[in-house]
Amino acid sequence: MQNSSYVKRAIKAILFVAIFALLMIVLNASFVMDEAATEKMLTRYSQTDRMDTIFVGNSAGEMVDDELYSSLTSDASFNMCTPSQGLSVSSKNIELAASHHRIKNVILLVTFDVLDSENYDGIDHLYDRTVDSSSPWYVRVKNSVKRDFARSTKYDVIGTEKSVNIWIPWENETAHGFDNIRNNLEKRWTRMRRGERLGGEIAFDLNSKVYENEPGELTDEDVAMLEDDIFAISEMSISEDMVAVDKVRLLENICVFCRDNDIKLKVIVTPHRTDYYDRYEGFRDEAGKISAYLHDFLSKRGVMYYNTEDDPALHEILPNEYFYDWEHVSEPYTDRATEYLAGVINAMD
Repeated sequence: MQNSSYVKRAIKAILFVAIFALLMIVLNASFVMDEAATEKMLTRYSQTDRMDTIFVGNSAGEMVDDELYSSLTSDASFNMCTPSQGLSVSSKNIELAASHHRIKNVILLVTFDVLDSENYDGIDHLYDRTVDSSSPWYVRVKNSVKRDFARSTKYDVIGTEKSVNIWIPWENETAHGFDNIRNNLEKRWTRMRRGERLGGEIAFDLNSKVYENEPGELTDEDVAMLEDDIFAISEMSISEDMVAVDKVRLLENICVFCRDNDIKLKVIVTPHRTDYYDRYEGFRDEAGKISAYLHDFLSKRGVMYYNTEDDPALHEILPNEYFYDWEHVSEPYTDRATEYLAGVINAMD
């Protein structure tokens, strides 16, 4: 009798977990996520016929007007930069564009914090969902399960609150935490009430491929260089976590993918105000060391690198009043910033 009671309890527990998991899978595949910037960019991407050059990076890279850049260079360009875009999403953007277009050039626009240990999991997850939103429902379910399972079982997440939260669609937004559930639900309900489906304006299935690309295989030489570069991080006398090993590996992946697919990669540290380095005490020295590290890392891989801080004319061409904060150019001056970066990129050839 007692064994029978245990069996019933076990069956109830299994059923509860199964129903909960099924419900979360359906809701994760169906609910709208709030990622307007990525959605807007990918919608415009899906409506663009030709791309020779793409720009990837975080919001500082939004200073580039791709239409003006195209007219200045006769290169069909497209700006894929979005707020808080880390190297992981930049890498996905490059592979996405290369699967639909014959990309010749990738301009990776970076700020130095792109290499630090801060994790952009929320942005990464929202990017993937926006890409998947253009695919059939069963693809969204499959990718959602695969993605959430991988993230919930990561060594630094499993056993914590995050390992469960990942599966809860109304909690897992860029604003994490149970305190944000109400706000997240309200955002979703508003969009659903308006009939605004995530990715509803995207013109085609972004998971479809026109060109099959080489995945970007590490050679023995690549592995040896990467090991040396990762070891070199421990020798850098900078604040802890300002250069993280996982970010170095992501940068290596970008370099290898571009090399194996005959894409010319250029990495540029974006322009900024003269008081940029006043944010943190001693940041100028640390930034200089990170820049030297990047230059060495990229030059060994045949990738061109330029730090706009090294340009003595930078702050004459783009004075402080052109920026609305330390590193973001105000919209009225994006033409000037685009012209400046076009000159830098041309000089790198």
